[in-house]
Order: sequence, then C-alpha cells, then structure tokens
Amino acid sequence: MVTNLPDKAKSKWAEVVAARDVEDKIRLMKEFLSICPKHKGTAKLIINVKRKVSALEEELEARKRRRKTARDLFAVEKAGDVQIAIAGLTNVGKSSLLSALTNARPLISNTPYTTTLPVVGAFHYDGVDFQLVELPALMEGSSEGKGHGLKVMNIIRNADGLILMIDASKDPVKQWQILTEELENSRILIKKPRGHVEILRKPTGAITIGGGGRLIDCSFEEVKELLAGYGFKSVFVKLIGEVYMDDVEDAIFGMSTYKPTIVLANKMDLPGSRENLDVVLKLVGELKVVPVSCTTGVGLSIIGKTLIETLELIRVYTKPVGSIKPDPKPIVLRRGATVSDVAKSIHRELYERFKYARIWSGNARGLRVGLNYPVEDGCIVEIHVK
Repeated sequence: MVTNLPDKAKSKWAEVVAARDVEDKIRLMKEFLSICPKHKGTAKLIINVKRKVSALEEELEARKRRRKTARDLFAVEKAGDVQIAIAGLTNVGKSSLLSALTNARPLISNTPYTTTLPVVGAFHYDGVDFQLVELPALMEGSSEGKGHGLKVMNIIRNADGLILMIDASKDPVKQWQILTEELENSRILIKKPRGHVEILRKPTGAITIGGGGRLIDCSFEEVKELLAGYGFKSVFVKLIGEVYMDDVEDAIFGMSTYKPTIVLANKMDLPGSRENLDVVLKLVGELKVVPVSCTTGVGLSIIGKTLIETLELIRVYTKPVGSIKPDPKPIVLRRGATVSDVAKSIHRELYERFKYARIWSGNARGLRVGLNYPVEDGCIVEIHVK
C-alpha cells in the first residue's frame, strides 16, 4: 500500500479530490501520475489511477454522445430498496434468471453476448423490493475496458450487492478464474474484508471519525492528520470492522469497494452439474452458493432469502403516533442501524425535531428510546417530535 508520498503528490491529489468537473479531474489525475514516484509501493495505486482516468474519459465521451442521443444506455437509476447487479460470463443464464424472477422480458438466446446493455427488473421478496440489473457478459479484459467492461464494472461498484452466475454444466474453474481476476483488477472485493473505511462528505465542520469500527495500528489523530494532508476537511470517516492505516489510504484513493456477493450455480438440470457443484463450493470459499435451474425453477425460491442474509438487511416497520397498526411497507436498512437511521430515512425533519421514540420488538413493548437505540429485523418504531 502507498505510504510517504511526497508533499507535492499529496497536494496534487488534494486537487483531484476537490475537482468537480470531469475534464479537470482527468487533467489533475494525469498530472498526479506524472509526479507520483514509480516503485513497488506505488504500483497498485498507479494502475488504479490509470483505470480511473480511462473510466472518466469514457464517461466524458458518453456525455458527448448523450448530447446527440436521448440518454446514456448504461446509466441505471436506482429504484426499490436494494440494487443487485447480476454478472457472469456469456451464456450462463443471466437473462433466464431475470425473466424467471421479475417482470422483465430480456432476449434469451444461445448466441454468445446477446445482452449488450443493462436490463432491469423488479423482484419483491418478504417485504424487500430488489432492483435486479442484468449486465452484459464479463470476459477476459473487462477490467481494461473490453466489451464495455469499464461501464459494467462501474454499475457493479454502484450496486448494493452482486450475484455471480456460473454455468455448473461446464468447467467452473476457468469461469471463476476469469470472474475473480477481472473483479480483483477493478478493485471490487466479493469477500468481506476484516475492515474497511468510508469517507463521507459533510456540508460543514471538521474531520470526524466514528461508525463503530476499531483502529488497529493508528490513532484518531493520525487518521485526521493523514486526511488533512490529502486536502480533506469537512468529512465523516466511517470505520467498519478492524481498520488499519492502509485501509484509510485505500479509501482516500478510492481503490477498493466491497460488494456482498452470492454465487448461483445455474443449469443444475444438465449432465455434469452435480459433480461440478462440489468444485464450485471449494472454489468460492466462504461465499454462499445457491444451486439453481432457471429452466426447471429449482432453487429460485431461496434467492431472496439468501440475498437478505448476505446483505444483512433488516426490515423496520414505522407507526404514526396514535395509529393502531404500522405501515405495511417496511423501511429496509442494514444490520446495526439505529433509530436515528430510521428517522433520517423517513424525513430529515423527523431527525432534526426528534424527541423520543417508542419501539416494539421481542420483549420491548412500547419501550421509550433515543436516537442511538439499535433496531432489529421486524421491529415497530413510533417517532415523537418536539
């Protein structure tokens, strides 16, 4: 990981962080690359920044094309509670999955690379509205831009979670090797790291640190000093898990992003798939594997449950003051959320005028609580304001 960059390089990256115009960002990143020392410690950083430059240049070209056409066909606006990207090599059954789970009707064909643009469908399961996005097939070189690879990787980075599909009737080793190498080259993590950092901008104020994680090899003051050196001012640094200084630097350069991932071993109705499933289970390690057949429907019914567990989603029901029953549509949050998160997700004013809340969960029957009280899956929250 990068350490001890010269002040000139740090100052230049601070300009990159502050820049809002895409052309300015590209220019400043290229200037950063020209002054960044070239050695083993900076190798990954340089590769990552070059990829960012390529992605921004492609975005700039897309903007120019949009001036001539109606819209960017790779721009997927988030909808529902959770967005899940569906990725895999060609002909693994991504279109069949989308058709089986949603109201979308993608073109299903045995011809390779039939899907050339993202296709979106809505999938409802046990109170959660999932937006599924079928992506054009990944291939060797996707991380370098082959086959619209940079745009595909950008959609994955922006999604809340990821489904990786494998054709279990064919050799899974080669498929998994290509998928993991391309994701790794794009700095997309599919296995939960020991800890990671999110740097969130604030309208005003100083650098603050929180989130419930724990710093291992550095102090709060050292983290603040590092961020200030790269030009960060009004930000909230969210620590998740066990965090090292390397993780903070990773966040500064936007190098890695973790995506909760499940693996679908498709075509379980075909010969050879049972034997290959054992190979898949060994390949993916700790990731959850769902054996499915989009043709027969086997396994499809547990995909929603597996996604909820993997993304650590909880459903919180809200009840207006004086009402007997809660709203039937829950608010979907991540495990570890508090009453504060519930209030903010309803309306900012509820958070700002918050007085107290009453909560119904397990043995708690109308318990009076404050903003920092943790909420659980299935609980009911009633918020009182000043």
